[in-house]
Amino acid sequence: MGFDISNYVTVAERVAMFYEKYPEGSIQFEFMGVMEGDPLKMWGIARAYRTPDDPLPGIGTASELIVGKSPYTNGSELQNLETACWGRACASLNIGTSKGLSTKEEILGSRERQAPGPAKPREVVQQPPSNAMETDPWLPVPAMEEGIDTYEDEALVPMCLHGAMNRRSGISKKTGKPYAGYFCDNEPQCDPKFDRS
Repeated sequence: MGFDISNYVTVAERVAMFYEKYPEGSIQFEFMGVMEGDPLKMWGIARAYRTPDDPLPGIGTASELIVGKSPYTNGSELQNLETACWGRACASLNIGTSKGLSTKEEILGSRERQAPGPAKPREVVQQPPSNAMETDPWLPVPAMEEGIDTYEDEALVPMCLHGAMNRRSGISKKTGKPYAGYFCDNEPQCDPKFDRS
């Protein structure tokens, strides 16, 4: 069975569950600054107090890129960090974790952090896209073996910010050389993942 992002809850759903269960509760965020050893990221902590005098609140930490890589995160980096910390604090109290500890936002954010940068225009492809299976984005993608035109396990189709990428091959109009790899069909387009030889 393929990976399904709809199995994950959002931070907003977790926060709503928290306040439904603990109406006197409070979730507090603290910005911790730039991460030591990684000047491209910032981090923070959230504490989910079940009562005003909760001695052991749920604690969640998270990190985010200081400058978001997509138009959806650029300019909202601190808010995204705060939201991620809230979700983790609720998860530490076992709220909204029936499908896993990660939230939808964390899964999508992990894809963004793996993206090398802004999307580049792709070349025209001569074959139609395949129906690629969606996979869990936390699984590693194995390297291609020389002379093999498919991944060893078809369930390990590369993922981009938008989901499973589509397999294509053809002849480049620019260079006249054959190519093969996985491509994003959404806007903004993610960088392709070409086969290695």
